Amino acid sequence: MIKLMKSYACSHGGWHEIVATLIDKKYIMITQLQDLPANVVGFRASGKVTKEEYDTVLIPAVNKLADATGKINYLFVLDTDISNLSAGAWYDDLLVGIKHLLQWRKMAIVSNQSGVNKFTDIAGHLMPGEVKSFTISQLDAAKAWVAS
Repeated sequence: MIKLMKSYACSHGGWHEIVATLIDKKYIMITQLQDLPANVVGFRASGKVTKEEYDTVLIPAVNKLADATGKINYLFVLDTDISNLSAGAWYDDLLVGIKHLLQWRKMAIVSNQSGVNKFTDIAGHLMPGEVKSFTISQLDAAKAWVAS
């Protein structure tokens, strides 16, 4: 795979194009959102999401924000079916939630799945901080809310 990627990089203009291609082709299933204020950490999940992606992408970024600010404003865009999160990803999600239990300030979950949104709104009553669901068409509103 690496040999193929290097060959592709040489013939197609560089590593940045490889990453863009991998994201477009959904080989990278969880990506950190870059267009957010410094007090917010956010992610987009697409395709199948694994424990390894939580371990290498999501958890380090959440830990970094928690360490830097003492609180977490979190945006998660679920652009895939909830069933595409592996058992390991679910487990890591639970662990990061518990680890930072008292640091969650705001959590915006963005999904077009009504079951996910209903669960988010119900679970919000059980968690510290504020939790709110949004649809994909409300993504800008979710970003504004979680950053405020």
